[in-house]
Amino acid sequence: MSAFLGPIHFWLYNKIKIQNDIVEEIIDFAEKNNFQMRENLYGKFGSGQLKPLEEVIYVNNIHGWLQEQVSKVENKLARAVIEIYNEKPDMIDGVKEIFENKGTEVSELTEISGLDEIYKSLNDTLLDGMPCDRANAVISSDENSVVWTRTLCVHEQYWNAAGGDVKNYYMLRDEFIKGLLKNTGVDYEKIDDITYKISRR
Repeated sequence: MSAFLGPIHFWLYNKIKIQNDIVEEIIDFAEKNNFQMRENLYGKFGSGQLKPLEEVIYVNNIHGWLQEQVSKVENKLARAVIEIYNEKPDMIDGVKEIFENKGTEVSELTEISGLDEIYKSLNDTLLDGMPCDRANAVISSDENSVVWTRTLCVHEQYWNAAGGDVKNYYMLRDEFIKGLLKNTGVDYEKIDDITYKISRR
């Protein structure tokens, strides 16, 4: 890959940053509840400080560098949540709230947002691997609804490696989506484990 930063690289890095912000808020929340995990996570996967992309990226291997950042933040999220599930399960409602609030915080969607715009916003904020992974595909789309399927789970490997269940990731992801859609008047539905729908009320 040439040493050139294009819009797609900033797009992906922004999604990495959103998930990293969630991890940092989980760590802060854990510390407020006398549960320390920061040192362990930082030691294994790097600190939570993400500088502007153009200051830190290794331009001789842009794709490889971004993949490494995806892996780090995926590992940190999986391990942080799994530790809480194992050690402080009473804190899970607080983690759900973090996800929902972050979805609301990053959303620029309103009641006049079109469904195509809303679906695009989901893809612009949720980290689903690298663009080449093509983890989601639209099945049907019209003015009243958009239905899509997950063609590939890019998260399971990290949750398996940490000894957890990736279903917990998708449960938290649903909370994020709930926050993202909060001001839209649009419903989000899981049709089955891999098929999803957004529709006008």
